Amino acid sequence: MFFARELIESAAYTASLKALGNPERLDDALRGAYWALSTNPEAYEISKGLKDVRVLKTAPRGGLPPYRIWFRIDENGQHVHLEDIDPIEQDEA
Repeated sequence: MFFARELIESAAYTASLKALGNPERLDDALRGAYWALSTNPEAYEISKGLKDVRVLKTAPRGGLPPYRIWFRIDENGQHVHLEDIDPIEQDEA
């Protein structure tokens, strides 16, 4: 059964996304991550030390670096709240 959750961007997420620049290429690179978050966000582990924040890491794509997307799933499981996004430095990957 397919159950898509609504993705909701926080102000911090939107600001971080804009700061990364090149929105068309970035949107293409994140399309798969957004699909994964809307269909199976529970597949991603809760970050150590953070009560209910999970993290999805993307692979490098189209000349862009990998990214880390921080998110929460609301208590009813219908919404995924995108909290922040940042590039993963090469030494962290």
